[in-house]
Order: sequence, then C-alpha cells, then structure tokens
Amino acid sequence: MTNKWSGNRSVRRTRKLLQTAMIELLRKKPLSKIQIKEIVQVADVSRPTFYNHFETKEDLLFSHMDDLFEKIHKVVFDGVNEKDTVDLRMLLISSYEQWLHHSESLKWVMQVENKDVLIELSRTHIEGLIQEYEKYVSSNQSSVRNREYAISFISGGTYMLLRDWLDRDMQESPEQMGQLTYRLLTQGLTQFQVEITHDDI
Repeated sequence: MTNKWSGNRSVRRTRKLLQTAMIELLRKKPLSKIQIKEIVQVADVSRPTFYNHFETKEDLLFSHMDDLFEKIHKVVFDGVNEKDTVDLRMLLISSYEQWLHHSESLKWVMQVENKDVLIELSRTHIEGLIQEYEKYVSSNQSSVRNREYAISFISGGTYMLLRDWLDRDMQESPEQMGQLTYRLLTQGLTQFQVEITHDDI
C-alpha cells in the first residue's frame, strides 16, 4: 500500500478530499464500478494529483484504515516511555473509541469486495500495535511460528468483531467492546461455556 502521509497541511487536505470523494461515491455504487476519473472530479483535483498520493483506488480506500491505526497508535503510545506500563484493556478501549469516531467511513471500507486484502491490511496494523505493546510488558516470547499464528488469530478475530459491531450499529459502547475483546484475548471461550446436561447430548 502506498501511504505518502506527510505533516504538510496541503498534503493532508488533498488526501482528505480524495478520501471524502471515495466515501461519497461508495454510497452510490460498489468499488468495482468506481473510476479514478470520477474520484478526482468529485474531489476537484487533477488526475496527476491523485497518483501523487495513491497508486490505485484500492490504496485510496484502504488509506482510511492506515490513518485510523496511525491515530490509535498516537493516542495509546505517544508520550509513553519504555519504563511505563501500557494497559492492554485501555489499548483496546482506545481502539474502539477511534473506530466509533470514524465509523461512517469504516462501514464503507468494510464493504470492499476483496475481504482478504482488508483482513491482511488489518493484520499488518494489528501486528504493529502488538509489537509496540510488547515493548512495555515483560513476557516470555513464544516461537516465531507460534507468534505468527497468534497474530493471525488476534487480527482475524478483531476484524470480525469490528465488522459485526459496525453491522449492529455499534449498540455496545467502546468500553464494553474493549472489555469483551480483552476477556476473549485473556480468557478465551471459557467465560462462555455452559454446563451441558445429559439430555442436551
């Protein structure tokens, strides 16, 4: 994914114009039917300007996710030094707060036809958050192979939780979702187990 993010105000403004144009068009038709010429017309920028920021319309769409995880990282880790402790529960709640704040665009990003690309993008960002989080906790690192499986499990599960939460119009608060995700990560499914009687078998 091309992410030519910059602190330059003009770059941020153009990027936002293109992102807003993409969401506006997605309200009317699927991504596969949207052409770049339509995007630049709605954004009122030139075609070369589009390619100065993004390689494809998919890059533009997924830039919403890039920016969102960048904000989550900033909210959670900015100003934290290596002697501080980062609370996993608060990291999760902060993530859901950002997802709620940007839920309008996220709902449309989740409509993309190629879910595998979206899941892989989520995995990349979640792995980045995990790597950052690991700096502030003491734990015995598992083997590289098992760690990769764990990241796949966490990112896939988080993606599905987020998608379902959005589909349910975010009936639960970010704190409730953060607590739920935290319990699933730390306790697994044991909290949901019920006693099965002989008659149920």
